[in-house]
Amino acid sequence: MPGVGQVEMVFTSVAGHLLELEFEPRVRSWHSCSPKDLYDATVNKAAPKGENEKIKRNLQQLARTCQWLVLWLDCDREGENIAFEVIQVCTEVNPRLTIRRARFSALVFADVSRALANLVLPNEAESAAVDARQEIDLRIGASFTRLQTLLLQNKFQWGEYANAEGRVLLSYGPCQFPTLGLIVQRAWEIQAHVSEPFWYIYVSHRQDGKLCEFKWHRTRLYDQASAALLHELCAEAPTATVTAVEGASKSRWAPTPLSTLEMQKRGSQYLRMPGERIMKHAEELYQQGFLSYPRTETDQFDNNYDLKALIDAQAHGGAPWTAYAQRLLAPESNLFRWPRSGGHDDKAHPPIHPLKPYNGGDREKEQLFEFIVRHFLACCSRDAEGQETRVIIDIAGEGFTATGLMVTQRNFLDIYRYQSWGGQGELPLFEHGQRFQPAQILLKEGHTQPPSRLTERDLISKMEEFGIGTDATVADHIQKQIERGYATKDEATMQFSPTPLGEALISAYRKMGLSNLWLPTLRGVIERNISAVAAGRRSKEGVLQEAVQAFRADFEAAQAQSHVLEQEVSAIVFGGAPPQLNANGGGGGGGGGGETFGACRDCGAQLQLVLNTEGPPSIQCSSFPMHRLRIDLPRCTSAVAVSDATCTNCTHGAVRLLDFRFRTGLLPPGFPPAMSACVVCNQQFQRLMQITQQARGVGVARAFQLISGAGMVTTCQVLHAAGSAYQRVRSAGVRLQGSQTLEWLASNSYGGDMQQAADSAGARALLAELMYDTGIEPTVGVMRSGDDWRWVDGVEAKLPGVAAVMDALRRKYPNLPSKRVWDW
Repeated sequence: MPGVGQVEMVFTSVAGHLLELEFEPRVRSWHSCSPKDLYDATVNKAAPKGENEKIKRNLQQLARTCQWLVLWLDCDREGENIAFEVIQVCTEVNPRLTIRRARFSALVFADVSRALANLVLPNEAESAAVDARQEIDLRIGASFTRLQTLLLQNKFQWGEYANAEGRVLLSYGPCQFPTLGLIVQRAWEIQAHVSEPFWYIYVSHRQDGKLCEFKWHRTRLYDQASAALLHELCAEAPTATVTAVEGASKSRWAPTPLSTLEMQKRGSQYLRMPGERIMKHAEELYQQGFLSYPRTETDQFDNNYDLKALIDAQAHGGAPWTAYAQRLLAPESNLFRWPRSGGHDDKAHPPIHPLKPYNGGDREKEQLFEFIVRHFLACCSRDAEGQETRVIIDIAGEGFTATGLMVTQRNFLDIYRYQSWGGQGELPLFEHGQRFQPAQILLKEGHTQPPSRLTERDLISKMEEFGIGTDATVADHIQKQIERGYATKDEATMQFSPTPLGEALISAYRKMGLSNLWLPTLRGVIERNISAVAAGRRSKEGVLQEAVQAFRADFEAAQAQSHVLEQEVSAIVFGGAPPQLNANGGGGGGGGGGETFGACRDCGAQLQLVLNTEGPPSIQCSSFPMHRLRIDLPRCTSAVAVSDATCTNCTHGAVRLLDFRFRTGLLPPGFPPAMSACVVCNQQFQRLMQITQQARGVGVARAFQLISGAGMVTTCQVLHAAGSAYQRVRSAGVRLQGSQTLEWLASNSYGGDMQQAADSAGARALLAELMYDTGIEPTVGVMRSGDDWRWVDGVEAKLPGVAAVMDALRRKYPNLPSKRVWDW
């Protein structure tokens, strides 16, 4: 090594990212917190269990005995981030390491030697850009995936969308959904298209054995009578007069050097191969030494690049392009030309090009390698040349033009078989002033056509235009649409169509007015900001804060309008079938949608009136299970409907009144047989709920509050009442959530010895929830005779686990009072 002398070098490897960004343990379980909490939860990078742990141990074992750490990772942002992961792992056991970065673009001796002679420091800004993208995608993707899945998975029979266990994962990704939005938006454009008839005059003429067709200067008319009148004039005076004969030299440009996105676009079009497989094969060809690095934005060769040596590597053997490569190198052919620049240079890698002949073995790899070789040879060739002729004629005052092309030098077209040039071909010989009778003068009818569905090439182009993803991730984002059941691809035409599920999700966010969640605008801004981090112009923290704040606001709005998601999925995927309670046999609680009648005071979503097939109607929050609110109306209810009148007392949002009719035989004394009431604030309705003692599925605390109506009570009374309430509700055939804890409580006596209840983690958790949810402030009291169980300061020491319960509650409920509610 330069400046070091002779050294012993030990090589090892990693397999992609060594560390994985993950949430802290307390929020990893889907039911451990509200999805909204993921915007503030701590994230850490750690080696996932399995192979990565073994790789980490191997790196640390080697690092202990080394003085230098030389990083030979891929020279792009992802490679730079992996380099810093390796640095983190190695410096944990040897902080004295000298760290350097090798920058190379191909696994060839000359490039590797050059990199070793010019070691540099790793680029922290590029690594920070990847960290920013990973954290943005993790927080946004996890929060919306949980929102969509928890809200919908148990409310419909998912059928073909479900996995082997009958469950459905409705994933969201901040690049995935704008990509899906492009597919859905094109489908909507096609659906909205109304075909219109038009008419045009068609003229053809045969001369010297050649047929030529003339195009009308008006192109088309949408008024049939006007088109017919003009056609009649031409038919009555059908002599055509040549008014102009024009000739001009034309060129068909050779392609520019190949970047990653261009390889995917052209490969999907020419080879009918998905971008995801193109990248997989390209990676393998690179690792085997047949290609340069396949992830590059550069489409121009440095002037010092030895292109003729690369061409010469393809000029030997029996490949179909060998003869062309030899011709390209021959000075007398005058065929070689320095490739035209495409205008992009990532300063890290050259364009994709072949290094040596591929010896075959895999049909798709052979096809891809052949395309890359032909593209490289074509970009090093001269443009195709041709002579274009335009003949303009006049018939009864209407102008028509015929255009023909004669290719004089094919040049790059000889090797680039994926393209052709020419249209009508060489025209017959016409002279200015010549008069002739056309063979046909016809009035033809046509119809406007909708835009075609997006092909993979179209989709990649649009993603590139809007900055969705990177050259390394675009193919994965497209493949995700198919894997998640959001879109399908016609293998014959390579065109994408949204599935009903994909369309329903996008339609819901459109109706919510949350364009950032499915249009590419915001993602494009984020990608530009991430590029600014990589360039050192912005800080990772600033970009993270902006993106998280923007999506947090959208998440809150989506959660408040979650009933729209239910409605769109019901209408588009399931033909209007209403959501059902536990349609897939999931856990208890929550359930289907219904008629919305106002804002939920707790979370801002919509309250829904659900008319159940069994049992009384119920009221629930549309954002269940994020907000586990469900209240069954009294069994004396014979009918209930949403009124047009709005509550004048509720200040948290508009809430419409419900019109009740009751069965008088079941109605407690003192209540009218009909009432119009606000279920949020009407005291008479709440008193009826308390008396009828009908509550289920809204959590233990709410059940106790509705059934007991207690105010200041002792802890003993809280637990005893909860157990008694549960016994009464179970006897009515109703199942509460948290049933295991309540079963335990109901089977014990709480009038005397409370130690057994206090020792139960379930009881402590129940007690904590009761205290917060109901707002009950227990009096100072003795749970049991003797001082051992007197509730005093330091109760955490008496009841192990109480402090942990309270800490968890404070994280779950940020607005929990700061005073220690456990110091009684």
